[in-house]
Amino acid sequence: MMIAERFTKEAREAVKTAVREAEQGHASEVGVEHLLLALLDTPALAGFDLPRDELETAFRDYRRKGGLTKADAEALRGLGIDVDAVIDSVEQSLGTGVLRSGPRRRWFGMPLESAVKKALETSLRESRDLGHNFLGAEHILLALLQGKGIVAEVLIERGVTYEEIRKRAASARAT
Repeated sequence: MMIAERFTKEAREAVKTAVREAEQGHASEVGVEHLLLALLDTPALAGFDLPRDELETAFRDYRRKGGLTKADAEALRGLGIDVDAVIDSVEQSLGTGVLRSGPRRRWFGMPLESAVKKALETSLRESRDLGHNFLGAEHILLALLQGKGIVAEVLIERGVTYEEIRKRAASARAT
């Protein structure tokens, strides 16, 4: 069976929606944050408090900081570096949002960040490890939770754990 054939309708739609999320946000690439936003309304995340506006704010702050997570900023603060003060100073000198990556479109469509490609590869392994012959939203979430960075950070902060999603994935059926 080809990899694309293993994707459930829900998982295929999530990837398409992630592209639209990136385009609407004028992103240069489809990132893992776009993938998470695309998965918000899936049954795999039912019952979790994941307000879209809070997540979008966290992702904007992450991009403004050039990809630093809260954990990164805290580590730097421990070394006496105030990331927010540095960014404010840089933006005063060079302009707001200067640390964000700029739009970079390709003629054949929106490129995927390497982290998205890795998440999709990892989701395939998750599906296989669970003995599933399909790849669903729950497998993508498991992969996102294994990643380092903003998506795993915001999910874990809001009580979405690998263990809980794995339990839900174990009982999932292809749709």
